[in-house]
Amino acid sequence: MKFYSLMLLLLAWTALHAQDTSQHFNRLGMQLGGQQTHLLDAQFSPLIYRANEITADLYYEGKHNRSNWKGSFSFATGTLIPPAYGDRKLYNTTEDIYGNIITDSFFVEGNTLTAVLELGYEYDVVRKASYTISAGGGIREQLMYPSTFVNLGIINTASLLAAATIHFHPDAKNDWTAGLQLPVVSLNSRFPYSGTVSQPEMKLLGAFFDGTQFVSLGHYQQVNLQLGYHRQLSDKWRIGATYEFEWLKDNETLPLKLFSNLLVATVDYTF
Repeated sequence: MKFYSLMLLLLAWTALHAQDTSQHFNRLGMQLGGQQTHLLDAQFSPLIYRANEITADLYYEGKHNRSNWKGSFSFATGTLIPPAYGDRKLYNTTEDIYGNIITDSFFVEGNTLTAVLELGYEYDVVRKASYTISAGGGIREQLMYPSTFVNLGIINTASLLAAATIHFHPDAKNDWTAGLQLPVVSLNSRFPYSGTVSQPEMKLLGAFFDGTQFVSLGHYQQVNLQLGYHRQLSDKWRIGATYEFEWLKDNETLPLKLFSNLLVATVDYTF
């Protein structure tokens, strides 16, 4: 009887171990799509600005037993305007030596430039036949550089993240994911409140990095929620789509608030 019990335990351990060790892959992928961002920077303008952007992303995923490694670099650029007013129009009036007055006008077209570098690790805390739940953390470097009539929304933030992901895979072909990321502490840089430099010999770029400070959840909050679906085309290739919602608030010195919606198509290769 003891022999059969030991055999059953050995078979169960072997099956579990085989399931764990079979979970090995490395994956490279690309995402391309669109993003719409709404931004309010009380330090420079009382207006809400809207950005319509195109975005691209290169990412890596690696799984080794219960360990999940992730890395990505994304880039977004597009137009930036206050929807209630559109692009700002400036007028320039000159008078020549004969007394003729000439008025020229031109639009100040706003645009955005955003780059995000992210590295992360998660561990499968729950693994079932059709789903897994993993938790872990990571680091994120995010630079937003809008350019418009005023210098609003310029921020650089380096964050230490807490993260969790749910994978639902009802069969070998389909995979659904939901992920959540929150910053625990961040190192943020923003332009000074007035937008001017009061120290001698200091330029705006120097003032930007001079204001760098560590901020906690009491001063800086950010939520990143990702929902995704992937379809396995072959042993190597997958296609899919991902939706991401981002909400951000920085209270130093006056609030900067932002939320964005992103939708991208994805393709990746497993090796």
